[in-house]
Amino acid sequence: EEYQDRTNQIQGEIFHGNEKLDQFKLEMNWNQEELEQWALAARQKEEDELTLQKYQRADDSKIRELTLAIERLTVENATKRKELEGEVTETQAAQIEMDKTAEQFRQLHEDRKRLIQRWEEAVTS
Repeated sequence: EEYQDRTNQIQGEIFHGNEKLDQFKLEMNWNQEELEQWALAARQKEEDELTLQKYQRADDSKIRELTLAIERLTVENATKRKELEGEVTETQAAQIEMDKTAEQFRQLHEDRKRLIQRWEEAVTS
């Protein structure tokens, strides 16, 4: 009987030990899953950061490209404005010259009309 009691006691200890071992295995498994989830989240964060850096570089490149285009177009715009100012000045000068020529033509036409009228009067008198 003493042997039976001792056997029962040892079996109880073994049972409790197995329960503790199972509980520990369960916790280890849970900790392993949690660790894997953390690792997956860390990898995803790294990938996101790399993607973000890639987009940042692309944006920086596009900004440089657009800035250069703005500078080039600004210079081109200034050149075209100067050309336009030159054309406007030239056109105004030509218009003034044409106005003077038209005025001279009118004056000469008036002088001719008066001269013809005086000549007709001299012939008829």
